[in-house]
Amino acid sequence: MTSLSKMLNVLNMFGPNSLLLDVDSIADGMGLSRATAYRYVKELCESGLLSRVDGQYTLGPRIIELDWMMRRYDPLLSNGRDIISELCKTTGLNVYISVFYDGHIINTYINSPDTEAGFSFGRGQPLPLFKGAQSKVLVSYQKGRKLKKLFHEAIENSDEYDFTWKSFSQVTRSIRQDGYCITHDELNSGLTGIAAPIIKPGTEDILGSIAAVGGTSSFQLLRHEAVIELVKSAANRIAARIVSSDSDKADAADQPA
Repeated sequence: MTSLSKMLNVLNMFGPNSLLLDVDSIADGMGLSRATAYRYVKELCESGLLSRVDGQYTLGPRIIELDWMMRRYDPLLSNGRDIISELCKTTGLNVYISVFYDGHIINTYINSPDTEAGFSFGRGQPLPLFKGAQSKVLVSYQKGRKLKKLFHEAIENSDEYDFTWKSFSQVTRSIRQDGYCITHDELNSGLTGIAAPIIKPGTEDILGSIAAVGGTSSFQLLRHEAVIELVKSAANRIAARIVSSDSDKADAADQPA
């Protein structure tokens, strides 16, 4: 691992329960000398990725800037924001865009019909790896060896799950065959979620998931089958737009100056 990689790994020390850290905590957590940990945080502060607060460190303003750029230019959002809004308005449900990266499930965008709605797992907060419709879809579409590695490293020996490899394989296979996942009460009591994968057309590559989530009372007014089809259609439309956008950019690049 390069020095740059080690320095950037300092950012992994921060989380929902560790928003402020001192140099000693970072050094101990990463197995570094205090001098090396201090050098890393100093460079991260100079780049804006960390900020110093009363002798401790927290995430810096560059993170906010990067977040703004992601929300503006992320292909899932730039190509799907109006589709997401349409799904939210049509169903009256909360709509989530979620992605899988580095073993984490993250909601990157939420559109809610109720501006006062509260979310136990809001934008940017990691979700459990295999609970909730978004997570189950994103994990289920991971490919062979990666799926098995996820099971053995994060699920097999966890008290949060009660799966054997056989039962886990059956659940993930069923989700892939159905093309969607529906869950009840897994992340919040009284909530139902329906999620579908956003698959790049012509490939097996999963780009993310889109989910419609709401309370039991909301779903009682809707046919689950209708919501499933709307969610799957939204996923397909977003994926098709991404491919079309990529094609347009490639064509533009080929044009003579």
